[in-house]
Amino acid sequence: MSLPDTRVARHAIFAALRGVPASPLPAPDLAPYHASTFGRGRVGARIDPATLCAPFEAAARGWRADVLHASPETWPAAVRQALAQRRCRSVAIGAASPLQPGLEGALQGLAVRRFERPLEAWKGELFDAVDAAVTSTVAGIADTGTLVLRPGRHEPRTLSLVPPVHVAVLMASQLHASLPAAMHALFPGDGPPELPTNLLLVTGPSKTADIQQVLAYGAHGPKELVIVLVDDLAEATR
Repeated sequence: MSLPDTRVARHAIFAALRGVPASPLPAPDLAPYHASTFGRGRVGARIDPATLCAPFEAAARGWRADVLHASPETWPAAVRQALAQRRCRSVAIGAASPLQPGLEGALQGLAVRRFERPLEAWKGELFDAVDAAVTSTVAGIADTGTLVLRPGRHEPRTLSLVPPVHVAVLMASQLHASLPAAMHALFPGDGPPELPTNLLLVTGPSKTADIQQVLAYGAHGPKELVIVLVDDLAEATR
């Protein structure tokens, strides 16, 4: 049985579509969204980050992340504590991590692997031999306990997607109430933002319920997420 020839119909449809004059779509009205709970902090004065630490921690712990508190002086010790408690011996970091030089002291005595080679050159080691990765963050979202990472050559996104343990350092001054508030702070201005090629939102460790709707952790990424929340608010207001 031969299939019907639909070329004439398809040509007619495409011709009709090409004849439709191009016109810009109307801009959506975002005011109701910005005024809602999910958009709070986007319009008006910024919500004080000091009031967002507790709700951020509660939301992050609700997604099974661990939260450690530290000061600008003690956060390297908190990172080391997180790694020691999980018996991590091999740690991957970015080729030019923004956490330097404090990160150097935190990782003394451990096997440190810098992500300074193409992934293909050490993929086997990264997937099979690295216990944890330590990354910086650019923002935290209090409503959902979400971390915002801006990966690049200095810290490739693979660091937060592959090793079994992900330790992320977040400054309290980078906390925002909602996703729109965080995006507005990261990309200020009234026009369309120039977004980076990658912007990661991390909410808890990797999880999936694809198989028989049973929630499992670590199937597609880190089994554990540790957030070192650094109270830098006193320094930020100086």
